[in-house]
Amino acid sequence: GLAMSLVYARRGGSDTGGTDAVLDSTKNLLTGENKFKSEYGSLTSLESDLLLLAAAVYSTDRCMKRGERENSPRDIQLSVPVVNIGVLQPEIHRLEQILRKLSSDSWTVMLRQVNGTVEKPTKQNSTSGKTLLFSGGLDSLAAAIDLGLSGEHLQLVSHLTHNQPTAAAQEQLVEMMASTLGLSFPHRRFLVSAKSSNPSPDLTFDAESSQRTRSFLFLILAALSARRLGHQNIVLIAENGQMAVHLPATEGRIGPFSTRTAHPEILQLMEQFLSSVLGISLKIENPYLNRTKAEVILSVIQQLPAAVPVAVSCWKNARLSAGATHCGFCIPCIVRRIAIETHITDTTAYARNLFGENLSIASIDDDDGRRNLIDYGLFARTVLDTPSSEVTIVWPELISPCISVADTMAMYMRAATEAQAVFAKYPSLSPLLT
Repeated sequence: GLAMSLVYARRGGSDTGGTDAVLDSTKNLLTGENKFKSEYGSLTSLESDLLLLAAAVYSTDRCMKRGERENSPRDIQLSVPVVNIGVLQPEIHRLEQILRKLSSDSWTVMLRQVNGTVEKPTKQNSTSGKTLLFSGGLDSLAAAIDLGLSGEHLQLVSHLTHNQPTAAAQEQLVEMMASTLGLSFPHRRFLVSAKSSNPSPDLTFDAESSQRTRSFLFLILAALSARRLGHQNIVLIAENGQMAVHLPATEGRIGPFSTRTAHPEILQLMEQFLSSVLGISLKIENPYLNRTKAEVILSVIQQLPAAVPVAVSCWKNARLSAGATHCGFCIPCIVRRIAIETHITDTTAYARNLFGENLSIASIDDDDGRRNLIDYGLFARTVLDTPSSEVTIVWPELISPCISVADTMAMYMRAATEAQAVFAKYPSLSPLLT
């Protein structure tokens, strides 16, 4: 028995669909449509439909609280008004599948036909460039540098929220690439979010901080931007294989604890969804699927080392003490620190220096940071100790037409070896190695 929640999206007016949870693009929902129009000079009804849909999905995910335990699924019904129901309705099943895989919740999306001019299919001229999702993290920075130095014509697309540190980091990194490496790319930034002043009685902004559906929004922004420039390739949030495949660190982390933002299955489903709806053949690629984070960021360390502490990897960076840019104890912070310390000293301003703490005397019950670090150490050991004949028994998630078990496990073995080499530098972390 899941509590069912209906969220009603609209463009003005007073219709509520019989619910208190209303997202209104004229009041409490920022869709990025005006920004898109100013970037590209016009806005078709289909672009408008997709931006509203993506903003509503993302904001619903952020505004609806999960149950007491983070792994309790939600039952979400979302009603969205669209003009181009003819191309969107046939893809609704795939859309719900994507959202279920992304957030581990039950999603039902209902489209309401509204008046407007349906977008006419047009012949799209194809150009050689690529659209890169630019998150402000190390991996997307590495991709911009790698692709830029190899002569690719890139357009960078960023999603902004009200998170100032991430927005500032994105701008600073783009400027550093231009001034130091001579790489200047058009950088399109879209603010899409619910307005944090309480959206409506039944929705609380930021109730749910994990942002699991963000890549759905991200990829729609990128696909619409790519289509405008005739790019047939989107490179996703170029994401190292550890975070893309994201095997659960422990039994207890299966499901909603793991994020599937750049999972190969999600990319394939999004490619099918967007190609069908937009009537173009899109390729969504993750160039770093078989690389560890340490391998991905090597080019940043070699080409633009000053950018390393600027790039933002943390999930919790919006609410940190003064001076800190990263919490230091979430899984992305731990993975980031191992990657950096594989090559150089890490000068990132972490709120908590987890690696310097004494693990052996710690009670971990009420300490997320220590639990994350111990889980991660245990995961590295399990990867190194599991015979190849048994990996799909330990991690059935590997059984997927989108994943090469051999390549993925080889990548995880290298990542586990990197983790152990970094842990070995800290005497207090010796329990992670035995």
